[in-house]
Amino acid sequence: MKRARILQTVLIAMLMIMLLPFIPGKAEAAVPAHSEAFYVNDFANVIDEKTENYMVNFGVKLYQKTGAQVVLVTVNSTNGVSMEKYATSLFNSWGVGSADKNNGLLLLLSIKDDDYWAVPGKGLEKELNSAVISKILSASLEPDFAAKKYSAGATKTYGSFIQKLGGSYSETLGNKSYVSDNAGVFPQVTRDYLNQSSNRYAATTGSGIYVVTVKNTGTKSLQDYTYAKFAGVAAGPRDVMLVLDIGGDNYHVLQGKSIDRVLTNERISGILDTVLEPKFAAKDYAGGATGTANAFYNFFLARADAASGKAAVSKPAAAPATVSKLPVTTKDTVELVPVSRSKGMTILGIFLVLVALISLAAAARNRYVARYGIRLNPHNPRNIRRYGAWTGQPGYGYSQRRRYRQPHHHSSSGGSSSSSSSFWGSNSGGGGSSSGGGAGRYSARDDDEDDDRNSGGGGYSGGGGAGRYSSRDDDDDSNSGGGGSASSGGGVGRHG
Repeated sequence: MKRARILQTVLIAMLMIMLLPFIPGKAEAAVPAHSEAFYVNDFANVIDEKTENYMVNFGVKLYQKTGAQVVLVTVNSTNGVSMEKYATSLFNSWGVGSADKNNGLLLLLSIKDDDYWAVPGKGLEKELNSAVISKILSASLEPDFAAKKYSAGATKTYGSFIQKLGGSYSETLGNKSYVSDNAGVFPQVTRDYLNQSSNRYAATTGSGIYVVTVKNTGTKSLQDYTYAKFAGVAAGPRDVMLVLDIGGDNYHVLQGKSIDRVLTNERISGILDTVLEPKFAAKDYAGGATGTANAFYNFFLARADAASGKAAVSKPAAAPATVSKLPVTTKDTVELVPVSRSKGMTILGIFLVLVALISLAAAARNRYVARYGIRLNPHNPRNIRRYGAWTGQPGYGYSQRRRYRQPHHHSSSGGSSSSSSSFWGSNSGGGGSSSGGGAGRYSARDDDEDDDRNSGGGGYSGGGGAGRYSSRDDDDDSNSGGGGSASSGGGVGRHG
């Protein structure tokens, strides 16, 4: 018994030592996963979607041009972790910038802590030394941050960093029209914004958002009207069309054939239900169209790197750099392995349960040895069935177990799976159209193969669109990240 207790004590001590690296200390940062967009991670929800899209657009363009990445992060609080350590941990964990050039920069805004911090990679020592970063933060961020105008300060500062790294923060837009306000429900400012946004983001993502309003679709169903309009404007296979039927109190969305497996009907339904429906029901057609278009832009911009064929991949980290208000020095990278406290406690709990089970088994074995001289209960019905009656023999259970052990036979049964596909027709106007795609406001999914038409202007198909009550979300998340790293001693902050 004494030997068993010593063994248990040693085992518990070994397990606790193994778990020590997984239990976070007070000053260690629990790093969240980055957002879909990667370039803007608004965890504090203080950046409006228009501003976020604008920043992501130019973040993508900078990366495509130079390989450099500027990443913005907002959090409510770092929960006691220093701004410098938290920002550096995010930088290293996400791999900001390219690995070979180490040219990433991360800007962290902590709202409740009323502080901010910028961390550059070593490859930016020339363009963004401590003096340059401090000047940008003081001029572009501090006034708006102090006034709690976080969107305004963020976009100014982001733009300053983009331009300092060789990118642009403005561009000449095309004049293609993406809006057909036949019902006359949009003010001029809405039409201008929708046209400008699609001309801007289509150049980055390859996808434009067409918005159409109509008072009455005449003899056509809304679905048929949308197909005809999609072809009539020569919309491309990566484009999206939103039609608002004002007179019929309905709407419909159709996506091009090249993106229907990425921008799925379920994903569209989520956008329509949460963004468009409340505004549309309140007859705020301009607000609903703008919000819906912004949501689609956000979706495409988050995948713009992959669409361009220049998606970043994880690479070995390059040497770090430090930038501070003191003279610049280079330090070794401190590799943080942040793990959330809940994960650490879960791992600890699992191991403690295993230890408890092992201890119970060992204690039972010791009781049987002390009582019967063997390591199992000879009066247990299961053991009697398995090894026969015990007559006092010391080898009971073990020689029999080796003699009568039977092989296990495993069987498996096959399953079946189904798949769906969409069939796309051609269109005479140069655009793509669906033979059965799209869904409208009052639609529900219908899997009957003999019913291709939606009685209320909506409907379901693998070809495009989604309806009001769909809730499933098939995200196609793509991560963008480089591979640079920063030193634990680097960065420039508000009060540093």
